[in-house]
Formats: sequence, structure tokens, C-alpha cells
Amino acid sequence: MARRRRVGIVVSALMVLSVACGGATHPATAPSTASDVAPAGTTPTDAEDSSMAELKDHHRHHHHGGFAMFIAMSLDTLGVSPEREAAVTKIQQDMFAKLQPAHDAEKKVLSTLADGVAAGRIDRAKVEAAATQVSTASAGVHDAIADLLNQLHAALTLPQRVALVDKVEAHFHVWQEANSDGEPGDQGGHGGQLAKLATELGMSADQVEKARASFKSSMAAASTRYDAGEGETHLKEFGSAFIGDTFDAKTLAGGAAANAHIATWGTTRTVRLYEAVTPVLTVAQRTALADMLRRHANYKRTQQAT
Repeated sequence: MARRRRVGIVVSALMVLSVACGGATHPATAPSTASDVAPAGTTPTDAEDSSMAELKDHHRHHHHGGFAMFIAMSLDTLGVSPEREAAVTKIQQDMFAKLQPAHDAEKKVLSTLADGVAAGRIDRAKVEAAATQVSTASAGVHDAIADLLNQLHAALTLPQRVALVDKVEAHFHVWQEANSDGEPGDQGGHGGQLAKLATELGMSADQVEKARASFKSSMAAASTRYDAGEGETHLKEFGSAFIGDTFDAKTLAGGAAANAHIATWGTTRTVRLYEAVTPVLTVAQRTALADMLRRHANYKRTQQAT
């Protein structure tokens, strides 16, 4: 219970992040411990709602690297001391470099989707070939960053390691919520991705319902499913080990599979959602949506202080 409450608090802290595609921006400093942020249950401000919406939008489109991406992102707001900052920043930069092949593969998926949306027909075979590359690259990330994770453990104090684990768990839970296999039925502020698209593209209620029905049918036929239990198991294994006095990332048996499955499921959902939406849109709406997808494909994160 205490851990769930702490993660809830950290989710509130993550809402100050701005990960808008096309150039991410983050605050220079952020709370380093749960006690520095508002208690769970505090009514979110409009700015927090907006920031959480941006974070969810990011996690709906960017799945490469799985937990490795969550770890690297979490370092943005860890709040390490000045004497440790240079070392942690270097580790984070090296992590993102190791994630680059998976990032590039995901860029190809999003760019291919954008071209298909603009044309009015998505070539699933072409997109799925690109998606396979995302999964393959993501599976290799855990081994690629194992030494960096060991360096990170050595560079952080125990409270900082605990804070990092909480932030990774919070990112995972936001990702899960953003990438469920269904879409809520309402078109209000919490109606999910289709509601967001309806607002941004000016979709009619009829367009939304047709897209929702098509998406539901497509996901029911998908051969892949995301096992949340697997993710929770890996997260627990990583968290328990990382907060310990000694740590060796190479002993975490489930890292490669957990990262690959996040990338596979997230990419599958993304592809099938836009497949469902594209046929119901007007030419102008498709053009606007293609532009959105290209912004996601071409986003570049801005290095932030840790």
C-alpha cells in the first residue's frame, strides 16, 4: 500500500514533465524525493493535466527500448547533487546512444504510418516489417546498457536509487494506461487517444464511433497481447536489485524480453489504431494527422539537468 501511494505521488511529479514531440523541454530541476511533491489526492492543476496529457501522448507513440527508455527518461528529474551530476548526465547520454537503433527503427514505423495516413491507405506489411525492427532492437537494449546500469548504481546514493525506481515504475504505469487494448467510450477530457484525436482533428461522433469499432475488431484479431504481469515482475526484480548495496544488471534475466514486449505491444497498438482511424477521415484531417505523426517521428529530446 505504501509503495502504491509513493508511486502515485511520483506520477504527480512526472506531470511537470513536458515531452512535446518536435523538441522536448523539461524543468532544469525537479523534486528528488517523494516528500518534495504534493501529496497523493491533491487536485491537479490545469498545467498538471496538460503535462500528463503530453506524457501520455509521448508514451502512446514511443515504445522503443521498453524499461530502458523509462530509466533514461527518469534521470531527467532525479535531482542529483552537483558533484554527481556530470557522471549521471554522461551515463544518461550513453544510454540514449545505446537506444538510438531502436529509436531509429521506431522513427521508420511512424514515418511509414504518416505516409500511409496521408495517402489514405496504410501498408500493413511495410509497417509491420518496420515494427519487427523496433522489437528486435529493443530486445538487445538490456544487454547493451547493462554496464551503464551498473555505473549508474555506483553513482547514486540509496535515496536516489529508490527515487529512480519509483520514477521508472510511474513511467511504466502511465505507459500501461496510455496503451490499453481498448479505447474509452466517452469523448470527454479523459476519453483516451480517440477523444484526443477527435478534438485535434475535428472528428464527428460518427467518425469516432466507426474508428472505435474498427480498432476494437482489429485488436481482438491481433496475435500479440501484452502481459502486464511480466512487466510487473521485471520491474520488481529490477527495483529490488537496484536499491540494494550491490547490483549487477547482467543477472536480471527478464530484461530483454520485457523491453521487447513493451516495444512490440505498443507499436502494434499504434499501428492498428491509425489503421482504424485513417479510412474515416477527410483529406484535410488525414493531412493534419500525418503531420502529427511526422512530428512524433522526428522528435528530438533536449538534454536536461539531472
